[in-house]
Amino acid sequence: MVDQQRDCLIKSPVTGYVRRNRGWDTGDLIRRCCNALDTARETITLLAADGFKDTDDVNNHILPEKIIGETGLLLLVTSIVASHKEIADRVETIAGLLIPYARKEKTFLDICLQPSLAMEYAMAHIFLTNIGYPDPKFDALLLKSMNALAHYGRERPPHRMMEQAWIKKIWNHNASATNYHFSKTMADSVLNKPIDLLHGTRDDMYAFTHSLMYAADFNRSARNLPRRRAEILSEAEAMLARSLDEEDYDLAGEVLLTWPLTGKSWSAGAAFAFRILARVEDEAEFLPSLSTNKATLQKLEGDDRKRYLYASAYHTAYVMGLLCAVSLQPGKTPPKHIRTKTLVPGSARKILHFLNHDRQKKQWHDEFGKLTEHEQDALSGFLLNVALIRNVRQKQYGTVYELLGTAYQMSMADTALASQTAELLDRLSMVSQG
Repeated sequence: MVDQQRDCLIKSPVTGYVRRNRGWDTGDLIRRCCNALDTARETITLLAADGFKDTDDVNNHILPEKIIGETGLLLLVTSIVASHKEIADRVETIAGLLIPYARKEKTFLDICLQPSLAMEYAMAHIFLTNIGYPDPKFDALLLKSMNALAHYGRERPPHRMMEQAWIKKIWNHNASATNYHFSKTMADSVLNKPIDLLHGTRDDMYAFTHSLMYAADFNRSARNLPRRRAEILSEAEAMLARSLDEEDYDLAGEVLLTWPLTGKSWSAGAAFAFRILARVEDEAEFLPSLSTNKATLQKLEGDDRKRYLYASAYHTAYVMGLLCAVSLQPGKTPPKHIRTKTLVPGSARKILHFLNHDRQKKQWHDEFGKLTEHEQDALSGFLLNVALIRNVRQKQYGTVYELLGTAYQMSMADTALASQTAELLDRLSMVSQG
């Protein structure tokens, strides 16, 4: 299959070396997308009826509605690139499996009884309708629930309000009012405000990634972002470094969507991260999840083991499927090689000095060690983000101060994370004078 991404000439300002930086192989992206869809087929078969309950951990449970809705989202996004027959065939098969669960009698009753949750319950139905599998009877009930007095009677954070407006727009109901509501909630979301990159929670970062998905509409339609792309990408670089260093591949995959959802260019750090996710997926067959407890997995056998594995890891597999599907869109393919067009010679070695004291081996280290010196220098911004986050968390503020000074000397401190770190040191200085 011919790669749809055009070759790009990359010239190093240091060596003058010129090479063609091809995009990631299209066939490989299709394969990974199909892997996610195959995972979806098994997940629906195993878990769509009853969800999952961990007998050893009462807090570990997944409602079937969550699995059904997320599978519908995967079908919606992969259908965008269904010009590839391998993907189209799988979308059709899984849609057939999903329809009875998405439109089962219980879901019909839930929408009737709880109009404030109508969009959550109808999510898979709406996505299926959008890709060519309508159900007029289901739509009629949904419309009644949406017109109910109690429809808006549920408090939600801004990114969840964006989700509601986005799903309604896909259903194409009252589009003008939906667009107004969407723009208003987007202005209140984390997309329009700097996220706490040093002490923010995983939920904060998921609010960022989900808000961006809804704002960008997975590139199905054009929509303006509330802030400059450069500001959003700078925050994404920091979140990507943190998630890779914590080996949180579910979050890393969602953060990586920032690049193909906001433009056509991938940064060196984003291209490096995609290589890591691809390698880890190949080694483990699908991306491992932080929620998979190895001890629990090892003591289970047969169907119980399989159900636990899919319940704990299906979401991460879906994220990789979303990422590869969006990357298959024209002009969105990640580069095959790390771009060395802009770099500071020797910068990686200087930043690594602040990481060498930490002997904990990370999976990204192996991939980083395979790179040339120029490629490593191109990733000095990634290294800086990792070093800042690690040292702040370890409360090594003297090291943080020295690290920031090194970054300023190399003109690398004009980033969202460096700015937040400088502000932190300034506040701490007031406390110490206290």
